[in-house]
Amino acid sequence: MMIESGPTSWECWDFTPNPLHGIDMQHLRLLLKDVWYLTRPYFVSEDRKWAWGLLAAVLVLTFSMVGLDLLQSFSRNVYYTALQQHDATTFLRGLFWYVHNDEGFVLGFFVITIPAVMCSIYATYLQQLLGLRWRRWLTARMTRQWMENQTFFRIAITTSGMEAGTDNPDQRIQEDLNSFVTDTLTQFINLITNIVTLFSYIGLLWALSGPLEVMGISIPGYFFWAALIYSVVATWVTHLAGRRLAGLQFFQQRAEADFRYSLVHVRNNAEGIALYRGEGEEQAGLDRSFSVVYHNFLSIMRRTKWLGLLTTGLEVVSGNFALLIGSIRYFAGKMSFGTLMQLVMAFSRVQGALSWLSTSYASLTTWHAEVARLATFQRVMDRARAMRDEVKVLPAPAGADMVADGLDVFRPDGTPLLRGVNLTLPHGQMTVVTGPSGTGKSTLFRVLAGIWPFATGSITMPDAPMMFIPQRPYVPTGTLHRAVTYPEGVDAYPAADVARALRQVGLEALVPRMENEEPWGQILSPGELQRLAFARILLARPGWVFLDESTSSLDAASESALYTLLRQDCPGMTVVSITHRQSVVDMHAGRIDLTPFAVAAPDGAAVSADALPQA
Repeated sequence: MMIESGPTSWECWDFTPNPLHGIDMQHLRLLLKDVWYLTRPYFVSEDRKWAWGLLAAVLVLTFSMVGLDLLQSFSRNVYYTALQQHDATTFLRGLFWYVHNDEGFVLGFFVITIPAVMCSIYATYLQQLLGLRWRRWLTARMTRQWMENQTFFRIAITTSGMEAGTDNPDQRIQEDLNSFVTDTLTQFINLITNIVTLFSYIGLLWALSGPLEVMGISIPGYFFWAALIYSVVATWVTHLAGRRLAGLQFFQQRAEADFRYSLVHVRNNAEGIALYRGEGEEQAGLDRSFSVVYHNFLSIMRRTKWLGLLTTGLEVVSGNFALLIGSIRYFAGKMSFGTLMQLVMAFSRVQGALSWLSTSYASLTTWHAEVARLATFQRVMDRARAMRDEVKVLPAPAGADMVADGLDVFRPDGTPLLRGVNLTLPHGQMTVVTGPSGTGKSTLFRVLAGIWPFATGSITMPDAPMMFIPQRPYVPTGTLHRAVTYPEGVDAYPAADVARALRQVGLEALVPRMENEEPWGQILSPGELQRLAFARILLARPGWVFLDESTSSLDAASESALYTLLRQDCPGMTVVSITHRQSVVDMHAGRIDLTPFAVAAPDGAAVSADALPQA
């Protein structure tokens, strides 16, 4: 019934900015676990042949680029040495054709460049294609999981947006998912490229550098040891400067999403804000929301500034450092200028591969945050989808009564709301459910609708179509035609029937605009929205209709007219209503008072979850 309250991915990551907090082995293990958790499903899915095929092609092209780059280092050796010796013929052949010398056959630089460029172009294209297919599959999977079994609703009522990574699901699915796919492929390919580069150039670096005599001690392959020491120092210094970026990047994404939500909230509630003259308070709220964005990004800028100074400085220094230590043997006449330049390039490649972590620190922290947020959201969805309703549903024929037996209803935190509910809703009769505000009437309807998992007991459920109408009906985007036929498609009913239903509920003035795409949720008044909901009932003609204050925005005459319309146009329909109006109570044949079943709060007032999102 309840969601387990174990540690979330966010809690495990502990992104709270802390000067003592970095990417240690525990966090690296959790990062890899989350990456595997998000990645594995695609590579074992029905699209796995494309996934593995494209990945293999990208890796082959990447290995080819490293090999061609290694070959180009020998071409550079040839034409740099030719420059030193003023040998124009060898210089041009080393650039554009090939050279056969004492060291063997060496292809010209541009002969190697052409296939290298083609490999680079197609590696990028195939990597993008893999990312696009992966994103398409992940988006379809995640949106399907989010929508199935009212997962979106269960997340809303169990986390209330307070659990990190569950806020702004639209951003998780659209932005974080896209960034995760792109950055995961990029980081993986970069890692593989640097590993291959490292092992490809280590031998060359060792062989070309030769030994170095220092105080009578011979140091073999000294260039390799210099590259290793330089990279370790650079990585450690970069880690010290940039380890807080992960937490800052994580928080920045949430702050940006919250600010965007605040703007959308103002747009969706423009009329209410205008009527209350609440512009000042809303502006203050927007200022506070953006202030969080501003100050956190300022912290990111400061941290990135120092990180950039270090990484850029280390990158600039590395080339001159290689020249400096290589010049020892060059000035001693133990190597040619071409060999020196080849050695400097090999040093650069090995040092770059060893320093990949330090040079990619900023992008890795961003990816780190994306993975954690998306993995947290996926786990929350998995938990919500794994929730099992503990209410036992007993099937009954279409003409049977609906009976609740021993029904206990709880709030999401586990505290009781209703106890021992035993009631019968007679088939074919109009029944009203009453009780003081906060008793739990709307939550009971959610239990009957099967979307409230926090309940126990049993319900005998007739096998008949049912429709639940909240106080403020939902209106999808698109045409008014689509809004009236929702949740069915526009082709479910003839246009003439849709127009007739609109006229029956008093919305005849909107019939000419039925095919117009307009923001109907904002255009229609609360009373018109409730009339639209009755038009849906007339079209769908379900066996059972549950109305939760569904005429609260209408005057008494209009309210009476709509209930009369249901009785006359749908005579066999079972209607169950929630209301506080005596006029509506009088229109029903039966009445059920929930007051005896309500669990009172300590002050004597019943507290309900009615304020939770409408079903």
